[in-house]
Amino acid sequence: MPGTRQAAILALLLQMESSQWLPETALRERQSMQLRELLAHARRHCRYYRDRLPADATAWDAIPLLTRHDLQLHFDALLADRYPQAHGKTFDITTGGSTGEPVTVRRTQLTQLFWEAATLRDHLWQRRDFSGTMAIIRQFGRAVDPARPGRWGGGVFRSGPAWHLPISTDVDTQLRWLQSVNPEILLTYPPNLSALMARMGRKDIMLPRLREVRMISGTVTSALRQECQAALGVPLTDLYSAQEVGVIGLQCPDSGLLHLQSEHLLVEVLDERGQPCREGEVGQVVVTDLHNFAMPLIRYALRDWAERGPACSCGRGLPTLRSIKGRTRNMAFSPDGKQFWPALEPHRFRQVIPDLRQYQLLQTAYDAITVNLVCRSSPSARQLRMLQGMLTEALGHTYRWAWQIRENALPLTASGKYEEFMSLLSHPE
Repeated sequence: MPGTRQAAILALLLQMESSQWLPETALRERQSMQLRELLAHARRHCRYYRDRLPADATAWDAIPLLTRHDLQLHFDALLADRYPQAHGKTFDITTGGSTGEPVTVRRTQLTQLFWEAATLRDHLWQRRDFSGTMAIIRQFGRAVDPARPGRWGGGVFRSGPAWHLPISTDVDTQLRWLQSVNPEILLTYPPNLSALMARMGRKDIMLPRLREVRMISGTVTSALRQECQAALGVPLTDLYSAQEVGVIGLQCPDSGLLHLQSEHLLVEVLDERGQPCREGEVGQVVVTDLHNFAMPLIRYALRDWAERGPACSCGRGLPTLRSIKGRTRNMAFSPDGKQFWPALEPHRFRQVIPDLRQYQLLQTAYDAITVNLVCRSSPSARQLRMLQGMLTEALGHTYRWAWQIRENALPLTASGKYEEFMSLLSHPE
């Protein structure tokens, strides 16, 4: 028999199995009911919100967005002086070192239940074999032992082993570890997957039991999906989450769109005027955690940008995103100062420089980009000219190019990742 926590997760999961098929209008009505309770609680018990919230949700658009800077400055004022005892104990998480603005958020056991139920929903949607082995290469908040596995069934389902390796491990060591683990499922970040596939191709290494690659914390492009299928022979599954609010979107097993997790989050995609985006439009992602009564996050701007998706053909009423574009800092500027999303095709780069291990583009001025290349040997002038032509074609603008060639891997951010494209210019936040 499952314990109390596992039973609560299973009960929530069963409720979500039913609610996912509700029409989007019915889901919005449920969200509105929960939102009214959240707003009343925040106004009554949080100093930060007493003068910032309207009497009801009808003036929703007038509520100012909550930023990372607000979380830094007003942590104590955002904490509720009381919250429902049934929501369980609280715990703090700190995240965001890669942005230069780390923040701390207080969450409850209830919010964690939603996170774990959404994770299990993902396993069930993708029809994963719980007896399989999972290899996880990412940043961890605590020390992990690569030689001692845990489990990945959430304590609800009996699962195979889950092996853990820190993302700071060099790629060659990662490959040796993966060969020893020989997983059915690999979970890692998109840039790390690209580096692994490049090295596997050069060394003619295969993972014979691999059935799926799971992506977290990064931008998944159609090119990366195609490369994963071609190089590893397996599909790539995306998951969109944030430490502050939990699981935001899960990949639909039928259409591939990202279904927003409306049971516990109200997700907005807003244009530059702060108005809701229509299908096909790109805007910033703003999230309200409907069940965090210990530290209400109301209209929290994640600094992510996404494309609004259509109603899904699968029949689920959960709204969708077509894709996550990235962080604000990953947007490029044209030489005349206009912002756009860089559409790079890194799989083509290695056609020009076969031993390319890693790359990074840093925009240092409106008309200037520095390219960091990690290679065993320095590329020839001809190779750099060819790569410059590819980049110019992909970005659609002419820039002044500078090249930095190095042998050692690019440094990771505090969150254990590196940025493939990053603008060092000022962005509106």
